[in-house]
Amino acid sequence: MKMDDIVKIVIILLVGILLWLILKLVSGKRKKLHVRFICSLLRTLVVIGVLVAILQVYFDLQSVLTAVLTGGGLVLAILSFAAQKSLNNILSGIAISLSRPFDLGDKIKIISGGSVIAEGTVTDITLRHTVVMTYDGQACMVPNGIMNESMLLNVSHEDRIGNFLELTIGYSDDLDKALKLMEEVVRATENVIDCTKPLICRFDPDGPVLKTTVWTKNVAQNFVACGSIRKRLIETYRENGITIPYRTVAIDSFKTGNDTGFDTVSTGRPEKKKTKSK
Repeated sequence: MKMDDIVKIVIILLVGILLWLILKLVSGKRKKLHVRFICSLLRTLVVIGVLVAILQVYFDLQSVLTAVLTGGGLVLAILSFAAQKSLNNILSGIAISLSRPFDLGDKIKIISGGSVIAEGTVTDITLRHTVVMTYDGQACMVPNGIMNESMLLNVSHEDRIGNFLELTIGYSDDLDKALKLMEEVVRATENVIDCTKPLICRFDPDGPVLKTTVWTKNVAQNFVACGSIRKRLIETYRENGITIPYRTVAIDSFKTGNDTGFDTVSTGRPEKKKTKSK
């Protein structure tokens, strides 16, 4: 290898590394979806450009490409087929970056075929996938092709978040009192902006179901608020004599001769164990 070739390779590598670091720095400082994706795309192009430039030093790429295109049609067809999904993810990433249905830090829900694929906060986007951090702390890598084809629900576009809260009480309980206590507990909970007036939404085998909507500024506050409300409702209803039914199994035992049998009866309220002797 000639000294001139070595110098060329070193210069190419230094320029490539410098450009890659600059793009990495810009991507880290700018918390914008389109900037993050464009920087990721440019870094990939820099790496490809460096490799092509280094190969150009050793080979005549024009003659090599001509030979591949004329004699390697089958190889190119196989490579093109294998790269379809990767190309689809890149093009979908470009479409997402241009349309910007969400941005970094937005809370989104990805729905495909009627099912929720992922739900959480957008933390990053690459050429291949979008990273969604779920509310239980897991990083979900969703391919850009799926993101582009799915229905996206961006809850960060609203200035508040609503969540349904339901609770079943007994049929013999004071309904007006239960509804009033639910509204008081919800409105007195920290971070709750507003709530819909509680109502009876349906009848279950155990009792009527009370329902309200809890509004907070964001999803994280909503989870905490609803958890506090459920805990406080149990305590408040217990203090005011309002029951929250739950299913139990009562066992009746009986004796006939030398045999002992058992009857099981499912009930909606807790009952004491009964024993019969015959």
